[in-house]
Amino acid sequence: MILEPSSANPHPADVYSLGKTLWVLATDQRFPPEGHQPAGTRGFEIGGYRSHVHAGVLDKEIDLMTRLHPEQRPSKEQVARDLAAWQGLASEPVVLDVSAARSRLRAKLGPHIAEQDTLAQQKERALAAVRTLQRLTAPLNEALKELSSRAEIDSSTDKLTINILKSHIGWGTPVEFRWQRCTVVAPLDRPMSTTLRMGRSLELMENGTLVLHLMVDVGPEGVMGTDFNWRSPGATAQVGSIEAEQMLGDGVRELTDELRHGIKVFVEKLPDASGAS
Repeated sequence: MILEPSSANPHPADVYSLGKTLWVLATDQRFPPEGHQPAGTRGFEIGGYRSHVHAGVLDKEIDLMTRLHPEQRPSKEQVARDLAAWQGLASEPVVLDVSAARSRLRAKLGPHIAEQDTLAQQKERALAAVRTLQRLTAPLNEALKELSSRAEIDSSTDKLTINILKSHIGWGTPVEFRWQRCTVVAPLDRPMSTTLRMGRSLELMENGTLVLHLMVDVGPEGVMGTDFNWRSPGATAQVGSIEAEQMLGDGVRELTDELRHGIKVFVEKLPDASGAS
């Protein structure tokens, strides 16, 4: 509008100015911030100046209205519809009180509900153990990514890994929850090329036992452990216990040692550029 006032489209400029004016009116400040006002930015949030249940919605509208590129701003008509809709937003969130029904349900299905609650709590603890295992193995994933940029991190569909770790599962033992991941390093596209796998699995048994399986496998693609194969025996601990935390830490330390050996074998078995191993 300043550089080419005779030919510039005035409507996006009006939307920008209205966004600034709206912010001043909503916050009771004398001047708006300069430039684009991204929603969620400290100092720009209307809720920081005036409490309102839908202040964040206005922040998002002002975000759009003050975009630096005019074509990214909403039209005047859209702003008018949005502001009218904002006035019609509910002042209080929807609330559904199920306390009475919950009491009746528990009275009818007491033991069954208690069993479901226990299982749900155990699964939450198993998921927490998964997060711990992911955190502990993150440096190993980073090292394998550094070893080869083609490393596939945290695959959940590697069939060879799934088959190897399945062999640890006791026949007839109910498994309530299972988590498996594998990092695969296969830098060459040749058939039967040497591949390095680092697999890990957590299983929650029906009795609340957490079972940890770990593996390092080096061999031709699709063939189990012809060059190097290590599998942990399957450590167990009660889910959510300090003993389970120790099991994860000890397991990853052992995994790190075995992975170090596996990497050495993997590099030795890979053919060089001329095709010789």
